[in-house]
Amino acid sequence: MKQIERYILRRMASLTFWSLTAATLLVMTTQVLIRVDVLTTTGQAFGAFMMLAATIIPSVISIVAPFALLIGVGQVLSGMNSDSELVVIEAAGVRPVTVLKPVLALSVAVSIMVLLVANFVEPWSNRKLYDVLAQAQSDLFSVAVRSGTFMRLEDGLYVQVNEKLPGGVLGGIFLSDTRTKGTEAIYYAKSGVIKSNGDTDILFLVDGELQQRDLTNDRISIVTFTSYALDMAAFVPAGSTAARRPKEQPTSYLFNPSEDDFYFKAVPFVFKEEIVQRFASWMYPLAFGLVSFTFLGKARSNRHEQFQNGAIVAGITLAARGFGFYSGDEAGTNVILEILSYAVPLGLIVIFGFFALTGKSLTIPKAWARLNDRLLEAFNARWARWRGGSHDGQSA
Repeated sequence: MKQIERYILRRMASLTFWSLTAATLLVMTTQVLIRVDVLTTTGQAFGAFMMLAATIIPSVISIVAPFALLIGVGQVLSGMNSDSELVVIEAAGVRPVTVLKPVLALSVAVSIMVLLVANFVEPWSNRKLYDVLAQAQSDLFSVAVRSGTFMRLEDGLYVQVNEKLPGGVLGGIFLSDTRTKGTEAIYYAKSGVIKSNGDTDILFLVDGELQQRDLTNDRISIVTFTSYALDMAAFVPAGSTAARRPKEQPTSYLFNPSEDDFYFKAVPFVFKEEIVQRFASWMYPLAFGLVSFTFLGKARSNRHEQFQNGAIVAGITLAARGFGFYSGDEAGTNVILEILSYAVPLGLIVIFGFFALTGKSLTIPKAWARLNDRLLEAFNARWARWRGGSHDGQSA
């Protein structure tokens, strides 16, 4: 790699790294604050907070990495144009591929990182995250003993315990679970007790009933039981062979789940959604890098034009990623959206990759640029007159 290529790559990589770090810390903090009430209520140790924060990082990286790359590549290219570095490079007869190589190298590296994190690191971290929360939630039953008080364990999951009886027995247990898409489950038991079975905490309910409602057809089933066991890790019947949610399972398991898997029997489309998210998200860093280079990788004499090209890059990338989030969530029930989840980022790579490799760059039409310049000048003139009039009024 040439010295100029190493110089560009070093600047882009540095800015991308710090953008990724700042965005990850910001999003991680908000996610920890959402869940911190469970930990504080149950008096968890400081180590539980640190583990909670650490396990959230991989899932955050998969989301913010493409945007961190977009900031790194776009800002460096814009800065090089403003400092006339791109003009000097082109005037020296350097081929456009010299600027493209660092963009491609960094984009491919970030894409590979996202692919590995999404398929290997994130499932493991999700399991650890849910173990931490499950432990806190099981402890929360010992706290939720105030009569008439409902406590939220997480979105869609509420518990009420009327009283704490001798021997650790809980009296009057009510559980409402609406977390699983398309189903509602309500548990009621006169009493119950939490016991440990190896590394798993089991809630044994005694003398109660389970009401399940299928929201797709409004069918309700009621089961009366004398005893019932719930895995505190996921509130799934403890007899299930796999109580882990799809996002906590290895990628190999998603392609060949157990027939006894609770989620595979109840909501099988969630497995397809998870597969789509793991194998589509890695393409966005590469797509964003190529889009940025196509619009910002050439020298521009008009600085307003450069700013407007940056706005176009932001619009294209935000629209593509926003659609990716939507299509990924609906991929399990809609074949067209499943295909588009892969087709949109792949289409960006093919289209803008062609422009980049052929040395062609895109920009806004000259007529638009001149119109925007006139509008901006008119706005600045009106602003200056308004400021001048307000200062005169204050002087008087």
